[in-house]
Amino acid sequence: MIKNISIIFIVFSLTACAQFDGSFLNSSDPMAEQSNDGITPEITQEDIFNQINDIAFPPNTVIDIPSSLIMGSDENWFGQLFFISELDANEVFAYFKEHMPDTGWFLIMEQQTKQSFLVYEKDNRVAILNISRNKRGSKATMAVGPRAGLN
Repeated sequence: MIKNISIIFIVFSLTACAQFDGSFLNSSDPMAEQSNDGITPEITQEDIFNQINDIAFPPNTVIDIPSSLIMGSDENWFGQLFFISELDANEVFAYFKEHMPDTGWFLIMEQQTKQSFLVYEKDNRVAILNISRNKRGSKATMAVGPRAGLN
């Protein structure tokens, strides 16, 4: 249990300063995304949800795009997402617990308190969800990365 909690805090510590720069790794050159007028198109919520289609988000979830870092796509993405939901923390916890297995994620650890955690594994990746209360619902952080011990 201590080992699991330590892993959670290490992952959050390593990714806490990450910022989403508006580029995706689907393009080898982030500047290639720019239009002829030199303005980079704005990334939308729909773009993000389409890029990370192996996560079942609760209805009306809003991703904090400037604070999030996403690399890759489909079932090979990793990074850190910050999002808010109109649902309370208990409902978000229950939603992820019920729907993550639908997209192939296997629950390996859960802790439900004022600040709740869900840890999932899928193939060679691990997803750590940190869910807490917010004034109008809940806020959450999801860190997804490669599983340790793989060569």
